[in-house]
Amino acid sequence: MKNYKPILFPLIIYLLINLIFIFKYSLRQNIINTYAVGLLFIASLVTLIFLLLKSNYKHTIYNNSFYLISIVFFVFTLFLNQYVNGDSLNIDRWSAMEVAINALLNGQYPYSAIDHLGGRTSNLPTLIFLGIPFYYLGDVGFLQSFSFLLFAFLIHSKITNSKLRILSLFFLIFSPSYCYEIYVKSDLISNILITLFYCLFIYNISWNKKKYVIFVAITSASLVLTRLIMIIPLTVYLFNNFKKADIRKKILFITVSILTALIQLAIVLQHYASYENFIYYNPFDLQNRQLPTLLSLLFITLPFFFSKPTKTLQHLLMSSLIFLGLPIISSFLIKIYQSGIYNCIINSYFDLTYFNILIPFLILYITIYLNRIIESKDNEVSIL
Repeated sequence: MKNYKPILFPLIIYLLINLIFIFKYSLRQNIINTYAVGLLFIASLVTLIFLLLKSNYKHTIYNNSFYLISIVFFVFTLFLNQYVNGDSLNIDRWSAMEVAINALLNGQYPYSAIDHLGGRTSNLPTLIFLGIPFYYLGDVGFLQSFSFLLFAFLIHSKITNSKLRILSLFFLIFSPSYCYEIYVKSDLISNILITLFYCLFIYNISWNKKKYVIFVAITSASLVLTRLIMIIPLTVYLFNNFKKADIRKKILFITVSILTALIQLAIVLQHYASYENFIYYNPFDLQNRQLPTLLSLLFITLPFFFSKPTKTLQHLLMSSLIFLGLPIISSFLIKIYQSGIYNCIINSYFDLTYFNILIPFLILYITIYLNRIIESKDNEVSIL
């Protein structure tokens, strides 16, 4: 049991995030008691995990099941995006992205465009660019389907045990908070899945050649320009490589990153109507409304000072969880202090979807840790 202690806290956080969503939205129905819904979720998840881990089929059965579940859920997300009428939703991330893309393609200032709820997009340039292919496919919500495939590929690449690959999928697709993101066509979870996919494939890349430094600089700067909070996992995974690089590579990285950011910002900001228009309607102001500016800057800079060099993937995932969790939980606690917990959860004074940023990191930390334990046991058996 001692071997499994490190995953207990991440597992509790995973359950708490989903139980908060269950509590909020199950109150809107009168068929099943709210607490019964929460208990049913926990019991169903525990039963699935128990049956999966106790099962004993051929390796190919688990592998084929992983592919089948991935394909079926991918098709389900496509269907759900087509089925759900976005205009009926009370969350506007999908339409904020859509109107911003439409404005940009028509030579207008995207941050003045009004969505179906009268709001405006807070998406930084890269996230708008990422939505363009799906805009042309007919629904920006298809970005969720694409990001799910990336996560499935990530699971397959980083986890060797076939049962744990399926377990990772179960943790994601049976998460009410994740399914909510799919249903409302939100780009938030897609944003973090794409960033996590990038981080896990880039963190041990060699900086020996200039072309690799240029590639990392362009892609990293682009991901920072999706949401500012993405600088946290990027710092955790890349800053130690940056510190070890020689001075010329550091200058090259900084120069290319700044040029990338300036070019992207110029593309989306060039059509602002006036200076006052830019000051009032800009993505940086819109993204910074959950936390005071000084606190936001503090949390963004923390990984630069406290992230430690490590080659262990689970340590990188835990560091990401800690540094991402600090601003999210702090913002939640500030809102509770200002408005009360009931208003924060039930009346949406706090955007609970920000907790979803943690979900992919929690899932991978739990399953990669279990994968390491199983691999070590298999090695002991093979030695004996």
